[in-house]
Order: sequence, then structure tokens, then C-alpha cells
Amino acid sequence: MTNFKTLSVSALLLMISAVSVAKELPPVGGKPGNFVVPQTKQVVLDNGLKVTFIPYGSTPKATVRLVTHTGNIDDGGKVWLADLSFEMLRQGTANQSAQALATSVASMGGQVETSVGLDSSWVGMDVLSEFADEAAATLADMVLNASFNEKDLARIKVDRQRELEVAKSRPSSIATEAFYHKIYGNHPYGQLYPTQETLAAITTEETAAFIRTQFVPNRSHLYVSGVFNDLVVLAAIKNAFQDWQPGAERESKTVLAQAGPSVTVINRPNAPQSTLRLGLVTIAPDHEDAMTMNVMNTLLGGAFSSRITSNIREDKGYTYSPRSSVMDRVGTGFWYQGADVTAESTAASLREIVKEINLLASENPSKEELSGVQNYMAGIFVLRNSSRSAIISQLAFTELHGLDASYLQTYVDNIYATTPADVSNAVKQYLDVGKMHLVIVGDEADVKSQLKTLDGVFAL
Repeated sequence: MTNFKTLSVSALLLMISAVSVAKELPPVGGKPGNFVVPQTKQVVLDNGLKVTFIPYGSTPKATVRLVTHTGNIDDGGKVWLADLSFEMLRQGTANQSAQALATSVASMGGQVETSVGLDSSWVGMDVLSEFADEAAATLADMVLNASFNEKDLARIKVDRQRELEVAKSRPSSIATEAFYHKIYGNHPYGQLYPTQETLAAITTEETAAFIRTQFVPNRSHLYVSGVFNDLVVLAAIKNAFQDWQPGAERESKTVLAQAGPSVTVINRPNAPQSTLRLGLVTIAPDHEDAMTMNVMNTLLGGAFSSRITSNIREDKGYTYSPRSSVMDRVGTGFWYQGADVTAESTAASLREIVKEINLLASENPSKEELSGVQNYMAGIFVLRNSSRSAIISQLAFTELHGLDASYLQTYVDNIYATTPADVSNAVKQYLDVGKMHLVIVGDEADVKSQLKTLDGVFAL
């Protein structure tokens, strides 16, 4: 009898435990809603400067960012001229030294930040809400009255030369530079790094001229996001930027992408790994198939659970962190797969990557597999845009690429509108392995001997 009671009590406790566990399990996630863009207010000043106010959140902070359509695309053969020029904006003005500038911005609760891209760059800061107007005036002072001191440029160039030396010693940087050049040749999109000599030759006068001619109001957009008094901030903006003179409109530069196939092997004697870059030019962000490309890429190699990653990382153990990406440029774009693989598995890794590309082209993914990818993408998109700066970045992206105003609002719906057949068709239409460029940084003799074992365009 005692044993029966003990068993009964034990069974009852197990049942209760099972019910408790069941209750603690999280609910099955539903489809994320579309991203809701906050209501914005836009003003255009007489000099062409666009100003957009984005009321967002309740935290008493504001992000003030001046975005302009210039960058390395306008380096004019002097690679990193844009980078040095924007860095000079942080070195003080005719009205305040670099230290005074930093102290002033710190007293507002923030710090000055700059970012230089290929087609778009910005200078901005996060400040306490009550200083949003002062932040806008400070940005105007930096852009209109930068001091461009020779000693500052000399110091900046020393720092950049160290960065360049480090970058040029890394297999990943070497492979990426060679891959970009294979796709875009001598176009600025294909020029990733300067030489030490060309970097050293950049002058203070050239940085000042770059800011004067390329950073102009009619190619710029000032965003204010967060909590602020728009009337007070607008008055400060009008006063601070009224003397900023318009410049030349953006000059379109023809992009002539180079078709593959090609194989480039860069020797790194006795390297324990081979660094791979495989890809080709595809489509621009404003193309009607751009969303399908993004979904396809995420499923194929753009996420931790993607097919290529599962194959050559999880199943084969050839690499630790493979990744494919869709890279956006103005009027163009490209897809590539990157990976650092063990030296002895160079050819085997390529064989598996190509196999996964061809398999997805020939067979539609299942609805279940696609659904997982769609949920992941939609969730990441909504989370990624839940900040003041993220909203500015998204609005600037849509303007740079000439995307419709509905792009952000319908982003999630368009993810879920992609079908399994769409994914396979995108591979067939845009990822022709026979037109891809392959760059490998590794032990040349070993790499070439392995490539001889391959079939197809990458066999040597």
C-alpha cells in the first residue's frame, strides 16, 4: 500500500510538472506587422537643403544627422579623400577648436560622429532634447567653417596609414579588394584601398575643396529624429544654414560591370586557410526583383541557418563563418559568397557552394523552409528599425536609391509575398555560376592543385 501511494504521488508530481512546463513554453510566433514609419514633416530651404523632422519615442533625446549624397564615389582617383575630408570636419572650426567642439557637444549629452560611404555620407550627433537646436547649429558651423589645419591632416593620415597597413595584411581585406576590382574595375566601386603613397599625397587644400564642392545643400538632407520642439529647431536650422551656398548637382558616373567567369588566386604561402569570394553583378535596390533577391540570399547563404552555412559549416566543418550577401550600389548591385575555409578543403568547399546554388535553381524550396526565412527577415527588419538613428538610415536609403515612399511600409508584406517558385527563379535568373568571379587568397600551389580536381568554369 505504501509503495502504491508513493508511486501515485510521484505520478501526480510528474503530471503537474509537465503541465507547468507546457504553460511556460512561449507561444508560437505570429507574422510580424509591417514597419510603421512615424509621421514626418519636411521642409526645403531656399538653398535646396531638405529638412525632415521625425517625432519618435518618449526618451528626451534627439538624433540630428546631416546626410549628403557624396562619398568615395567622388574621390576623383584619390581613394579615401572623402574619408579624410569628413574626418577634418571634426578637427575644429574658425569659431572653436577641436577640443572646444568636443566639449561643447559633450555638454549637450553627445559626441560628433561621421560616416563615409561610397555614395552617401553623414555627420551627426545624439543629444539631449533641449539641445537639438544647438546641435543643428554646431553641424552648420562644422560644415561651413571647418578649419582644415595642416597638423590635423598629418595626424589623421598617420592613423589612416596604420589602418591601411593592417587592412592590407588581412586575407579577408585582400580578397574583398580583389573581388570588387574584378567586378567594377577602375570605377570607384572597384577601388577599396589607396596605396600608402597616394594616401600620403592628399593635401589639406584637397580636403577643403572636397567639402566645398561635394558637401553642398542641394545634395544634402538634415534629419532630426526623437523628442524635440520642431519650431525651435527649424528656426535654428534656417539661421545656421542660410549662408550655405548650393553647388553642382550630383554627377552620374557610368558603371560598367565586368562579366565573368574569372579565377584569381593570390598567394599566401603556407596559409592554413583559403579565403574565398565568389559572386557576380546582379540588380540594383530599385529593381522589381530586389526583395526576391534578398529572400533568396537569406535562404541560400545569408543567415546562420541557411543552406550553404548548414552544409559547409555544420555538416562538413570546412569553415566557421561563411556568409553570402546582396550588396547595394546606386544603379547596380552584386551578390557574393564569402568564407574562410581550411586549406585542404578549398576545392571541396567550392564544390558544395556551387552544388547548393544549382540545387536551389532546379528545385523550389519547401513552404516550411521559406516560411522560416520570411519570419526571420520580417522580425529582424522590425527590430533593426526600432531606434532614432535606424529610422534616419532607412529614410536616407530610400532617398539615395530613388525608392517609392511605400517601400518601408510594405517591406514586411513583400517578404511574405515571395513564393518558393520566386526564390528558385531568382537563382536561375541572377546567380549563373558560369558568369561568376572567384577570388581565393591562400597557398597558391595548393589552391591550384585542388582547383584542377573541379569540373566547370573554376577548374584550372
